[in-house]
Amino acid sequence: MPYAQANHPPVPGLKHAAQLQVKSGEYFALDARDSSDPDGDSLQYYWFNYAEPGTLPNHPVDIGAANISRVNVKAPAVTSQQTLHFIVAVRDRGTPALTRYARVIVTVMP
Repeated sequence: MPYAQANHPPVPGLKHAAQLQVKSGEYFALDARDSSDPDGDSLQYYWFNYAEPGTLPNHPVDIGAANISRVNVKAPAVTSQQTLHFIVAVRDRGTPALTRYARVIVTVMP
């Protein structure tokens, strides 16, 4: 298809740095409201904790955020520095629907 007739992937955009530092038990926001779509398609969002690469792989953080661009998360209580990874999947409503991802690494301090 010519460029003008094709669907193009969305561009995930964070309203904060891709690496955050928070205190144990503190609430913090994950915010992808700076995301956009080059074709002007509406966007869907899905935030989740990608536990495996973090230092607490057996204690995933449930954020329960379906189709919300900004979520509030409570950092787990920790006694030593820990790292959490969160992913936002940004999907457009074009044809075919396309998805792009952004990662946020959160360091939780005791």
